[in-house]
Amino acid sequence: MTMQSARCVLAPPAAEDLNNVKLLYGDEQVRAYLGGTREATEVEKAFADMLENPDGCWVIRQQNDGEFIGTISLDLHHDGEALEISYQLLPEFWGRGYGTEAVREVIRHAFRNLGQERLLAETQAANTASRRLLERLGMKEERRVKRFGEKQVIYSLSRESFGMDES
Repeated sequence: MTMQSARCVLAPPAAEDLNNVKLLYGDEQVRAYLGGTREATEVEKAFADMLENPDGCWVIRQQNDGEFIGTISLDLHHDGEALEISYQLLPEFWGRGYGTEAVREVIRHAFRNLGQERLLAETQAANTASRRLLERLGMKEERRVKRFGEKQVIYSLSRESFGMDES
């Protein structure tokens, strides 16, 4: 399913997106809070998984010129209790509202089209920019855990608190 925000198009990944995804996974700034850069073979495997799950992964592009911004996905959270929203954007798009737009659209999709009652997001405690983005969209800190050798903050958002209740 393709979605749009004011400035972004979110579309399922296609084979021609591989090189852009390699740039994303190879960028030290992008991967600073995500376990570091990934080798080409790892990225190719991750990308193959993206292609196999087109309903839960999207490539984010600028609406006006189609320029690649990053990726966003919905997948079962590590603890298995709800879907988790995850995203990665190239640094030149940070701080410009693209992440907020894309995450908001995927949240709407999860609540409206997938019938989810609650979503999660997990980020390193040190990743203040990502934490601010999640909080701006109404996500609340639920708990902290140590995972992947780092302190993580798990955020949650309910359908009702996002304004998607159907009553």
